[in-house]
Amino acid sequence: MTDKMGINGKKTADTSKAWFEIDNAANLYAGARSRDWCRTYRTALVFDEEIDPAVMQQALEDTAKRFPYFCAKLRDGLFWSYFERVDSVPRLVPDTDFPYRPILIEGNDQPNFRILYYKNRLVIEAFHSLSDGGGSNVFLSTLAGRYFELKGEVIPKTDRVLDVNSAPLECETVDDYKANADKNAKAQNVPKTDIYLGENNAEKNFVQLIHGIMRADDIKAVAKKHSLTVTEYFTVLIIYTFIKCADAPIEKPISVSVPIDLRKRFSSSSLRNFVYMTDVTFEPKGKTDIEFSQICESIKGKLGAKATREYLVSSISANVAAQETPVIRVVPYAFKKVFLKNSYKKSQQAYTTFFSNLGLFEFPQGLSRHIVRAESCLAFTPHMHFGCACATVNGILTFTFSSSNRDTERQKFFFRFLANDGVPVRIESNIYE
Repeated sequence: MTDKMGINGKKTADTSKAWFEIDNAANLYAGARSRDWCRTYRTALVFDEEIDPAVMQQALEDTAKRFPYFCAKLRDGLFWSYFERVDSVPRLVPDTDFPYRPILIEGNDQPNFRILYYKNRLVIEAFHSLSDGGGSNVFLSTLAGRYFELKGEVIPKTDRVLDVNSAPLECETVDDYKANADKNAKAQNVPKTDIYLGENNAEKNFVQLIHGIMRADDIKAVAKKHSLTVTEYFTVLIIYTFIKCADAPIEKPISVSVPIDLRKRFSSSSLRNFVYMTDVTFEPKGKTDIEFSQICESIKGKLGAKATREYLVSSISANVAAQETPVIRVVPYAFKKVFLKNSYKKSQQAYTTFFSNLGLFEFPQGLSRHIVRAESCLAFTPHMHFGCACATVNGILTFTFSSSNRDTERQKFFFRFLANDGVPVRIESNIYE
């Protein structure tokens, strides 16, 4: 890194390097990929007006210069994979195909993300090795800010909407898993359990997104009524939905994977991966008469217990230590990939489904008045074909189901329960019924 100083006296990043290391979590996503699949996610901002593609392309070119560590593509090295800088300008592409088309890793001169648009919707789809939802949302928000700036708005700069003319900062490029790992931390011993995986019946080349759009205050009030946080409430309802919509009584535990954004907990400004995947588990034990309130009482406080700094440090330290083992470091990457693929498969089969709450998107006034809502969607894995995510902006929360089959019974049950519990919901989908 250089010794130049950027905003608030922070060091600027060294942008002269042609390549850089990937972070601790990215190694797993990189090793698990195949020729026709890689772990991706999708985040969108919906504007109050249709997008001008010429202006947005200029905004994209301006924004890309501010994020050199995003403008990169994965390469396989002798011992680990790494990211190589890409000089070509990202292209704005119409969003006319199914979501989550594979990001081309090999034989491609474009970075490992794409920017799409459809009418008033601006979308980023990114390979998870590049960054997580938190990092990519800063890119997308900065792009939106630059777009409306080019259209004449005055957009104050924040930690979410960056100045495209400022230099990248060193703290944005840090692998904060390694930076916060403690070799003396005591590892958490999590017992292995055979988990209910659901009835997926996945279709090839098919992606269904169903958005439930609701007032954030309504869902907060309902969650409070049940003495839960919003994330807890949705997690309970997901579990309840699986129980009520199952083809037969569920004997195995239902486990929902819930990512925890570590940036606030560790005062991190990193725009690379920095989340911890935790879970909430409930055991139906074959019972079909389970009440919603029973699940509430069972999981209340479990997410909070796994979000303490002590628990998180021990967990990320164990992951870092595994990759830093001297024997592992010298194993050729071709052999590591076999292990990483198997590890990723096992990790995905430890969950029934996944749920990500990206929380509140806050924008400066000049941009905020143009944002109607935000959408967050997690793509499937070869072993999990149903998931959910939500995001909130300007008092509107959008909850999105991603599915690779045409059956919508779970989604209907989920949103009908919400409506009956006091949360009016408007439904949108990319598929006509």
